[in-house]
Amino acid sequence: MYYYQHIKSELGTAQLRQAADRFEALEKPGDLAQLLRKEEHVLHKQAESPQYQAFYVPKPGGEKRFIEHPNPALKALQSELNRYLQAVYFSIKPDCAHGFIVCPADVPQPRNIYTNALAHVRGHWFLNIDLENFFHAVTFPHVADMFRYTFGFSEALATLLAQLCCCNNRLPMGAPTSPVVTNFVFYFLDHFFSDLARAHEGVFTRYADDLTFSFPRPPEDGFLDRVRHALLLNNFRVNEKKLRLQGRLEQPEITGLCVGKGSKPTLSKSWLKTLKKEITVYRWFMTEAVQRRGQFHAWFFEPFRKSLEGQVAFAGFVLGKGDRGYQKLVGRMRWG
Repeated sequence: MYYYQHIKSELGTAQLRQAADRFEALEKPGDLAQLLRKEEHVLHKQAESPQYQAFYVPKPGGEKRFIEHPNPALKALQSELNRYLQAVYFSIKPDCAHGFIVCPADVPQPRNIYTNALAHVRGHWFLNIDLENFFHAVTFPHVADMFRYTFGFSEALATLLAQLCCCNNRLPMGAPTSPVVTNFVFYFLDHFFSDLARAHEGVFTRYADDLTFSFPRPPEDGFLDRVRHALLLNNFRVNEKKLRLQGRLEQPEITGLCVGKGSKPTLSKSWLKTLKKEITVYRWFMTEAVQRRGQFHAWFFEPFRKSLEGQVAFAGFVLGKGDRGYQKLVGRMRWG
């Protein structure tokens, strides 16, 4: 499921730049502790023994998603760290990246699944690539090297930051910092794939682990092999089950939106179907019987609810608030 979530900041563009400058000026672990308003020994304790609660949540279709949720103290640190990482990434974000990017208070249009699909409305052939185990493919050495060489931090500081972001030697699905860290790790691949697409008169975009290329004609033989090779060099693998090459007449789906019908993307039937299933899952979570079992905590319900409300609002944006399909979604959220 593609989430219409954007990270809205209360800071303006200039303030984000100031926050980015403060983070990039760090030299040693003590500086990080001061920035995050914590004692240095507290940071090291959290980094050396990170505490997570692991559990599975059901996905539409019967599969399960593995979540590693940091304990409150670690999550608070990661949330504060995430704000600085987002500030840095905002100033260097490639044009092709559309997922999990902060939107400053003075920028009216956030990047999201709609802007991701909109970039491809003039295409005639579309290559969609999904990556396997995206977060878990980003290992501790990936993250430490990113802080060490992309940011230019000392080894001690880079190691501490990587420890704060990782669990079991890779990025966890559930930490506030994981999405922005993947954006940084993918930074050079984003530029490589953008250049590769332009060399074939095409367009490339990425929303998290969903890569889309569009072209005026079918890509030449060997194009996909070059993409696979670049991904493998960086420890990423293509999910072959979700690999698709489609023409415009097939009305291909890009991050849950259909292109090919007209000049703007529209909601796909599969996106709406999945959203309805997720609303059903949410309402099951909220039943008295499930609540009584105490398997799922309040900190899980609230983000899930906000995500669904965001997706329903997005459906209203695309379909129009007077659309019957949108009104039914609102009703499902309210009354089941």
